[in-house]
Amino acid sequence: MSENQTEHREHESHEEHSHGEKCGHENRQHGDHLDYLHDGHWHAEHDGHYDEH
Repeated sequence: MSENQTEHREHESHEEHSHGEKCGHENRQHGDHLDYLHDGHWHAEHDGHYDEH
């Protein structure tokens, strides 16, 4: 897998929180989107849910 490709693993329980500019989580640029550090792993919004990276 290249640096900008990731395995698609949907994060199971993320209903109570949305990541964004003021969510308080560390973020990093990952290709064409931002990943957010949450509970020790990176999340990225994808089609109405969050993927784990």
